[in-house]
Amino acid sequence: MSLESRIAKHAAAVRFEDLPGEAVDAAKKEILWALGTSVAGAGAIGSEMVLTVVRELSRGCTGDATVIGYEGRAPALLAGFANGVYAKAVEYEDKHWFGNTHAYAIGVAVVPAAFAVGEHLGGVDGKALVNAVAVATDVQARLVNGAPNAIKTPFNATYMFSHFGATIAAAKLLGLTEEQMIDALGIAYTQAAGNYQAHHEGTLAVRMQMGFCVRNGIFAALMAKAGIDGPHQFLTGRSGLYPSFYKECAEEAIVKDLGAMFWGTRLGFKGYPCCAAMHQALDALFQVKQAHKIRPEQVVAVDVYGSPSMAITCAPIEEKRRPRNHVEQEFSLPWAAACALTDDRLSLSHFQDAALKDAAKMALARKVTAHTDPKDAQVYAVVTLTDGRKLTSAHIGPPTGHPDNPIPLAELIRRYDDCVTYGPRPLASEKTKRARDLVLALPDVPDATEAIKLLA
Repeated sequence: MSLESRIAKHAAAVRFEDLPGEAVDAAKKEILWALGTSVAGAGAIGSEMVLTVVRELSRGCTGDATVIGYEGRAPALLAGFANGVYAKAVEYEDKHWFGNTHAYAIGVAVVPAAFAVGEHLGGVDGKALVNAVAVATDVQARLVNGAPNAIKTPFNATYMFSHFGATIAAAKLLGLTEEQMIDALGIAYTQAAGNYQAHHEGTLAVRMQMGFCVRNGIFAALMAKAGIDGPHQFLTGRSGLYPSFYKECAEEAIVKDLGAMFWGTRLGFKGYPCCAAMHQALDALFQVKQAHKIRPEQVVAVDVYGSPSMAITCAPIEEKRRPRNHVEQEFSLPWAAACALTDDRLSLSHFQDAALKDAAKMALARKVTAHTDPKDAQVYAVVTLTDGRKLTSAHIGPPTGHPDNPIPLAELIRRYDDCVTYGPRPLASEKTKRARDLVLALPDVPDATEAIKLLA
């Protein structure tokens, strides 16, 4: 059996009853996190422009799905697109980690796709939604595992592989057969794309890519259900994903323990609302600050040492020291370091355009230097003070929020409660709490889509 057939067979066959209890619990956390951060993302600068496009394209249409954070509904493809953008907008998503140094998002594609199709169909219960999310997450993570050196390419694996996660989430709820599933995944591949250029230029198109993934995944599943066939060697064929984009395929990493272990149980949730590549460095700076009770005015220089994967947040250093907008803040190690050395914790408020008016933080950011040495992957920080002392952190292992350094459920709930206050308009607390409680009890909920409806 081909790799593609094995993946399609697994994705089509798994039922809720086949999921281990820990996979169910992981899916509920993933859904809660994605919904909370999506509300915050709906309130981010630029999100109203996405809504303008959705409303323009929805004119004359009967909307059947929620656009999170806003009144009104839209066709599932458009609602899924908007919610995918919003889920990624504040850089606070779940992560599938490669070691301790870099990671890729999954839930920001899978969850919006599942809710959009669930509302389109109507009558989808919590077990079906949890199953769709758990299976889609598992497969997307496995496919990412097949490209262990993806970080060294110009293709952003978060977006390339999110096409497949969104497709499976939609396909599971649409009830696709094994044959239809392989067609859907092949059709998803014909649309797949994702790169880092928008990161380099600090444009809103960074997050639009996630909206495209969700939209394309739903579209692929619907086309396969209608009988349209797709390429069946979409992963390993002559022009398949791995030969074309990654030049390798670690097939054993994809299929190991298939059906027995579900990779959603290894998802982490970001400790800070910014690029994951600098989270170890932020842990190091908080460690120094808390151990020595230093104040920002004491700091002469900050030197952060880490792996080459950190470069997306610190090169070119002069540009990263002077972020111009919230997109650039989210990918700026100097800015995040300045915030960490100034305040007790990092929150969404630090990554807003208004925060750039803080002259003290901007000045401190200019004192940050990063060192990325491929021969020394250890991550640590050295803070030099006005009295000449050089304070060095310990070497940092798994960062806060990594599955080996997890955020407890109570803290996940607290962060959800915080995120839903950042939406484009106030949401009644009784509604956000009701949505939260529904997600945590999803296997017993007759209409899973009630949760997202409460957040509009």
